Amino acid sequence: MADKQKNNSTKLLFIKGSRVLTYLVYAYALTASAFLATGFFLLLFSANPDTAFVEFVYKTANIFLAPFRGIFPLVPVSETGYFSASALFAILMYLLLALGMHALINYITVKMVASQEELDKTEAKLS
Repeated sequence: MADKQKNNSTKLLFIKGSRVLTYLVYAYALTASAFLATGFFLLLFSANPDTAFVEFVYKTANIFLAPFRGIFPLVPVSETGYFSASALFAILMYLLLALGMHALINYITVKMVASQEELDKTEAKLS
């Protein structure tokens, strides 16, 4: 019986670790989407790239945009403003990743609760 309790405890620990990892990926995807969306609008509306905030957003958004760069060309919309379809595509992909992570978090939470209940029942039988 103690062996079963140990297995349930290990299973619960693994589920909790998976949940933490999933939350980290979820946070990464949402952060990427936020920076890309901000950078997209700053580029579209010709924000001054010499200001500290705009420079920071562009540098950070470029990190998240790297896997998607060059998929679509930049389209000029004014003398200094550009429409970046690659950024929109990247935002969509990161939001889809976040949606998948949200579903995975819900699934893992259900498994974690069920595993905790099973562990509690096993402990109650031993008492």
